Amino acid sequence: MYKKRNIAIAVVALVLLGLTVCGSFWDYEIATALYWGQQPAENFFGVLFAFIGVIPTFVGWSFLGASILFLSKRQVCGKIKRRLLIALSILLFVLSFFYFCNTLFLVNENAFPVHWAIAYPIGVIIIFGAAFLGYKLSKASDNPNLLKKVLLLTLISLITMLVIMLTKEIMDRPRFRWVMEAGNSDHFRNWWQSGKDIKESMGSNVISDEFASFPSGHSAYAMFAIFLFPAIADYTTKIQKYRGALFACGLIWWGATALSRLTVGAHYVTDVCIAGLITIFAYVIVESIEYAMMRRNKNKANNSANESAEDKNDAI
Repeated sequence: MYKKRNIAIAVVALVLLGLTVCGSFWDYEIATALYWGQQPAENFFGVLFAFIGVIPTFVGWSFLGASILFLSKRQVCGKIKRRLLIALSILLFVLSFFYFCNTLFLVNENAFPVHWAIAYPIGVIIIFGAAFLGYKLSKASDNPNLLKKVLLLTLISLITMLVIMLTKEIMDRPRFRWVMEAGNSDHFRNWWQSGKDIKESMGSNVISDEFASFPSGHSAYAMFAIFLFPAIADYTTKIQKYRGALFACGLIWWGATALSRLTVGAHYVTDVCIAGLITIFAYVIVESIEYAMMRRNKNKANNSANESAEDKNDAI
């Protein structure tokens, strides 16, 4: 099962690498061809996914936080470990509230303004619903390894967030729509080129968000769906046979979100593809850590068994 999943993830990564290579040569041309506009009347699809594309990570934090909160009481004996897990779950709730509610309130506010008095209550309802679902599924689950799987998912999402934030801060790549509005194609920067020179030359007139093109946060957070959606099968045996379909749904979600970011001129092909690769890279890191820990525990168990056998031989 996990072998098939890793093969599917490897295929997705190879496709994204291929698209990144293409974008490295024709980023501007592809962005021009796919640009639909920023207003809902001309691009409702793009505006819609600007709001909902981040759901797998931002709302997923609430789902995972509730799972950790419940499972820590059931599966963890040590008080210190349990308190650390409770603190982690609280952090996830805070992140979920802050990022998702602010997304509803701020993202594309010029295209589809939502008053904060509407955005925050809607966000709280959605976040609470995800937390309730996480609690109910955790309560009904008899999977002894569920807490470990939830923690691994959490680590993937947090690594993705940190890498995205740091890379955006370093690169300052101008968005395609800003380059179009500026009417100067010389402002275009490839994904490996920093836009700090343009940003600094604008001084107080700079709009920081227009220099946050690389990588695409929406696309990275949407890619988390290929890990989160199939993970629901870990909670109940009833849907385990649909794990592949859930993976496909996650991939479709990412594709729709990535395309939407191109149609509103917020990103280039390389932005969305490398963002997806960052999430996959976070998964590889987490899986490597888990594998190394398993090997270490196995070696310890083998060494203990060998020492016991030697002690018995010495006694004889």
